[in-house]
Amino acid sequence: MKKAISDETLTAFLDGALNPKERAELETALTDSPDLQDRLAKLDVPLAPLRDGFDALLDHSPPMPSHLHTAKPEGVAWRQLAAVLVLGAGLGAGAIWMNSSSTAPDWKLAVAQYQVLYVPQTLAMPAPDDATRQQQLSAVSDAIGVNLRPAAPASGLSFRRAQQLGLEGAPLIQIAYLSEDNQPFALCVTEVDAADSAPSATILAGLAGAHWVEDGKGYLVIGGSDLARVTALAGELRSQL
Repeated sequence: MKKAISDETLTAFLDGALNPKERAELETALTDSPDLQDRLAKLDVPLAPLRDGFDALLDHSPPMPSHLHTAKPEGVAWRQLAAVLVLGAGLGAGAIWMNSSSTAPDWKLAVAQYQVLYVPQTLAMPAPDDATRQQQLSAVSDAIGVNLRPAAPASGLSFRRAQQLGLEGAPLIQIAYLSEDNQPFALCVTEVDAADSAPSATILAGLAGAHWVEDGKGYLVIGGSDLARVTALAGELRSQL
């Protein structure tokens, strides 16, 4: 019988608090369990906007009495507070201003929060002709310093566009695809200060993602909810680049 995985363990996974062995075991379990993926997605509350929003409110609040503890909640406590706030907002308890200019501490989460807004209609435009596709891929390749031209074809995915975005002053490349079953996918690339690593799958903002690092560049394939699918796509695209 498989050991049950608690919400506390899933929360620790999201917070990066598991040791490498525990994280690897949980990633394997996620690959085989859509139900577990769904539980993780429901717990994946973005915390940075909450922290920044509360910091802004506290800057304009009356002084706290000196005998009261003023520490701000961290880690799991923030996730518990976030859940309460979401419920309170649903009951009409009030609104919290969130700083839309804040960026996620992890570039992959920032990408996921952007990608989750995509719907099939976002990429419903016809696929560009060969000349346009090569022009776009050449431009983003030059911007990031990596030859991304071989990334146009991918199994079950139709190329839609390649564009340069930015994150904290660095280029962030997005190559967008539409799958045969009408789901938006993307390959994103940016500069990172991290050691090379093999593709690793995880759930980000409710989407399946597989990321790896090579020669100072971080790569992320993201889309849908099937971890096995994005892992296979990541392996295919990595071999092509």
